[in-house]
Amino acid sequence: MKKLFYIAAMALLVCFTACENETPFDTQSPDDAPQILKPYNESGTGSFTYDLANPDTPLFDSVTVTPSAYTTINWYLDGQKIYTGKKIEMCFPAGTYALRIEAVTNKGLSTYRDGKVVVHPYDADPYSAAPAGGRHAAPEMSVTIDGQNLSKVSEIVISDDLFAKEVRNSVTPTTATDAELTFVMPELGDGKYYLRLKDADGKLYGADGIEVHNGSVVLAGFGSFEPGAEWVLTGVNLQNVASVKVDETTITTLTATETSVTLTAPAAEVGEHKLSMLNKDGSSVLFITSEGAVAEAKTIVSDEKTIWTGPNYIQWNENRVRIESSDMAQVPVGVTIIIYYEKLPAGHEGYYENGEYKEYQKMKVMTAWWTDLFPEFDVTDSTPNPYTFTYTQEMKDLVEAQNALSIAGWGLQINKITYK
Repeated sequence: MKKLFYIAAMALLVCFTACENETPFDTQSPDDAPQILKPYNESGTGSFTYDLANPDTPLFDSVTVTPSAYTTINWYLDGQKIYTGKKIEMCFPAGTYALRIEAVTNKGLSTYRDGKVVVHPYDADPYSAAPAGGRHAAPEMSVTIDGQNLSKVSEIVISDDLFAKEVRNSVTPTTATDAELTFVMPELGDGKYYLRLKDADGKLYGADGIEVHNGSVVLAGFGSFEPGAEWVLTGVNLQNVASVKVDETTITTLTATETSVTLTAPAAEVGEHKLSMLNKDGSSVLFITSEGAVAEAKTIVSDEKTIWTGPNYIQWNENRVRIESSDMAQVPVGVTIIIYYEKLPAGHEGYYENGEYKEYQKMKVMTAWWTDLFPEFDVTDSTPNPYTFTYTQEMKDLVEAQNALSIAGWGLQINKITYK
């Protein structure tokens, strides 16, 4: 019995000794496809935001990737490579930037993770945030931006890169108050540029970007129309538009200015239609869509009737939508009122509480006297968009008695209000 126990113990010792001396096995291979394991947000979508309190707060994080031994990490802001490495610690001018973290292996296999970086300004800094739809301008066009402390700005620097290392031009404001600044866009080629605000001491401050268009482009108003009603399409360099074509119907009776084209919409059935526009010289007008700039856009005719069109960035009492009771008189009791809106990018709304930045979006539908048609509510990712409600007799009576239907709130851009 003792002999058997001795043999078993020796076998176990040999096993442990062999395991201790064995070199660990590395499962990573240069032929593996890369995977980014971190950063990853709690919702599991892979989209995330770095929220930085001020321009002196660095983006400080590291990337966990596999196969780590054979993978390079590239960091991009708005498509510009700003850093290469698994661990980053960098500061940026105030603004909102699209972030892409790219992982590339030695064999050229790649993957990426998208997010954004929001850098908040100091309270005393000059700052201007681009609106939800971006800024768009043409050379020699007068451009107005809004923001804070803009009276401190002595020069607007226009740059190819977010750090303003490659300056394309600089201009002096034509007018400037704390809340608003106007300048004339210089001659520049098509593309996106960064605006940087310079004070009297030569210090630069962030102000997001601007898209320059030398050709004719339509930015808004083309997504839908109401047959027989006035149709307004807005953009830049539209003064030479000669015709608008919907399917096979060409309209030449129109009014064209630098920023808009106004016409009577043609007869058309409910559904989707093709839309194109030509200038007097025969060149195509481009439509700026989510897929990029296109010469032919899709437009729809719906069974909805338009009450009001924007856009309007609501800011409680300072800026709210107001539809007079005379215009609401056309809206029958019992219909569904439809509010088309969009949440503004982070950095356009919010406040600090105990040193922590908080942002919010609220909507309040009421009369001109601030009487609720229904209680104000938070707008979250689960809030329906467009937002709808039934127009009751009680609501109609209140709107008639108190002059208007009004929409107030914060952090939202109201684009259109219809009913059906």
